[in-house]
Amino acid sequence: MIKKLRKNFIIVTMCSTLAVLVIIIGILNIVSYRNVVRKADAILSMLAENDAAFPEDVFGGRPEKPEKKERPEMVGPKPPMSVEFRDVFGGADGLSAETPYETRFFSVQMDESGEVLTVDTGRVAALETEEAAQYARKVWESGKTKGFYNHYRYLAVMKENGRTIIFVDRNRELSSFKTTAVTSVSVSVLGVLAVFILVVILSKRVFAPIADSYEKQKRFITDASHELKTPLAIISANVEILELDGENNYTQSIHHQVERLTSLTEQMVALSRMDEGSQTAEFADFSLSDAVEETAGLFSPIAQSQEKKLEFQVESPCRYHGDERLIRQMVSLLVDNAMKYSSEKGTIKVTLKRKGRKYQFSVWNTVDEIEKGNHDILFERFYRRDASRNSQTGGSGIGLSIVKSIVELHKGKITANSEDGKSLAFTALL
Repeated sequence: MIKKLRKNFIIVTMCSTLAVLVIIIGILNIVSYRNVVRKADAILSMLAENDAAFPEDVFGGRPEKPEKKERPEMVGPKPPMSVEFRDVFGGADGLSAETPYETRFFSVQMDESGEVLTVDTGRVAALETEEAAQYARKVWESGKTKGFYNHYRYLAVMKENGRTIIFVDRNRELSSFKTTAVTSVSVSVLGVLAVFILVVILSKRVFAPIADSYEKQKRFITDASHELKTPLAIISANVEILELDGENNYTQSIHHQVERLTSLTEQMVALSRMDEGSQTAEFADFSLSDAVEETAGLFSPIAQSQEKKLEFQVESPCRYHGDERLIRQMVSLLVDNAMKYSSEKGTIKVTLKRKGRKYQFSVWNTVDEIEKGNHDILFERFYRRDASRNSQTGGSGIGLSIVKSIVELHKGKITANSEDGKSLAFTALL
């Protein structure tokens, strides 16, 4: 129980940490990428407004294409910067006065049919004219007006006689973004591993007091059950001696309460053993159909005496690998629960059928009145939906908890549900 609780704590902690890191790293990288795109789009918009060139007062005219492998900004001195230019590049969208000197771009003019008319590669040295034209053809075929082609951000501007496609080189910015993204993810992975190691080490100390308290609780239940056996046996023997002079309501009541208390202590010990994992289970192949029919069939005489209808719908053959003794106990507890809490002269249906690679076992019974929907709270220990009814039937509130433990021991799942408010079904997938 404590191991399972600690495991769940570690899982929840790590999932929460991972979720927070994913959100933080995701937001940072998205913002970084959008900044790259926004700056590129701002440059493209400015170039589109000035016929695929920066404002003329920057350069005093469009420069010639530099020699291959020679950076354009290194050719000749920079012309003086005008006040109007400073106003244009005032830092908006990440642009600065150095942007025109740092930006590599080219443009291709195409007619309405997609034929290349002119190619201007005067501001990019790493691209030949034919290659630039090929880029433009690919963009034309895609039908898009804005996006990325390789490491170039492009913008298609409609003209009267066709369109002009402007490409801006973002290789340096994209490389920087990728490096930052990889670094942030790597650091996050290392951080998660570090947190995992710390949580595993520290959780053992955190749960130590809880484990100690839980061990004392289990020891108390086991010791108390053993201590109760002797006085219960003495009480039962004394009642039998008193009954030699004749039975009466008092002696019968004592017998009934002794049996009820004995059953309660046995169930508490069984549940405690299941919680601590010390419950011995012998798994083997057996006929699940026979186990269900034989165990549930034992309640037929009780159903007849109470004028209740007990029905069976059991598929055969159904072979199952599990602990037959515990499975029979599960069936007995569920049918007994249905017999106790079904409506007067009601109906109980026991069903077993194959569902894919699993078996679906269910016990359905009519009830006087119950809320529609899920009722898994019935599996909680000592839960009493109707305390007065439990007192009359002798219910302890532990039986269904034992059923759930048996199902979970067999890696199954059980639920309680009411579809119409007049019936209750317990369904186990094994």
